[in-house]
This record gives sequence, structure tokens and C-alpha cells, in this order.
Amino acid sequence: MEKLLLVGAGGFGRVVLEHASQIYDCAFVDDGDAKVVDDVPVIGRLSDIEKLFGQYKLLLVTIGNNKLREDIYKRAKTLGYTFPNIIVPSAYISKRARLGNGVIILNNAIVQNNAVIGDGCILNAGAEAHQDSFIGDYCLIYTNSVIRSLAHVGNRVLVGSTATVSTSAAVPDDAVIEDSTAYKS
Repeated sequence: MEKLLLVGAGGFGRVVLEHASQIYDCAFVDDGDAKVVDDVPVIGRLSDIEKLFGQYKLLLVTIGNNKLREDIYKRAKTLGYTFPNIIVPSAYISKRARLGNGVIILNNAIVQNNAVIGDGCILNAGAEAHQDSFIGDYCLIYTNSVIRSLAHVGNRVLVGSTATVSTSAAVPDDAVIEDSTAYKS
């Protein structure tokens, strides 16, 4: 198995670990005090990703904060890391969809034809990206939210649980759409 360095051993890191460990030999880096999380070693702190390159070539950021996730990915890219995608088997991804690097797509999420998902995005359980929608880089789409057809979601956008971005809506960079909201702008 190839080795994968997971950055962030919190709740979301543990969720991703369950799926990533079926494909990769995983280890964490995290700035907390834990030495082992869910039977997986925490081999260093975030500041150690430079010295771990060589032992690890693959890296995935499992932190929900969009800006921090973007910063870590950009730093890791300059070091030469590669960013695999983790797609849970129950997710549906159209063969005509386009996914960036370091994308995490969880249980029962749907990405329809001609949808674009940017680098470092997280689509949580049940999230939907309908046909011809666009989700920019480093976005977090929470549980059971829907990005409707032709919607354009900017970079680093957080879409709360059970929210809907309406057909053809344009969401600006860094926007926060609250839980259960219909975004129509």
C-alpha cells in the first residue's frame, strides 16, 4: 500500500481515515497532543510536513477550515506532495464530471454530468452537485446540501447542512451559507 499523510486528526480526519485506510497506509500529523488516533499513529505536527516529504509523497488535508486547508495544500504543493481524491464507494460521480486534486466525497454524495469540483473540496454525506454546476477550490459542502444546475460557487465557500444553492446562482468567494438556507443570488 502507498503511504498517505493525513493532516488533521480531529473528527473529520477520523471520518476520512475510515475510507482512506482501505486504500492507503495512513499516518496523521496534528498539532494536538494525541500520539495515536483510531489505532493510527500521529507522527508529527503540521510543521513537520517538510521533513516527512520523502517518507510520504501523498498528502490529504482533513481540516474543515477552508482557508487553513487551502494554505496547507499550497505549502505542501511547493514541497512536491501529490493529493489523491477519496471517494466513498456509495457516492455517485458521473464519468463526465471533473474533479480537482485532494477532493473528499463522502457517503451517498452525487456529482452529476459536467459538474466541476475544484481542488481541496469536501462534499459531505448526501451532498449533491447537479449537472453543469461549478464548485470552486477549497469549498466545504455540508451534509445533504444541494448545488443546483448552472450554479457557480466561488472559492473557499462554506455551504451549511441542508442548504440549497439555486439554479444559476452565483456565490462569491469566501461566502458562508447557513444551514437550511436557500441561496438565490
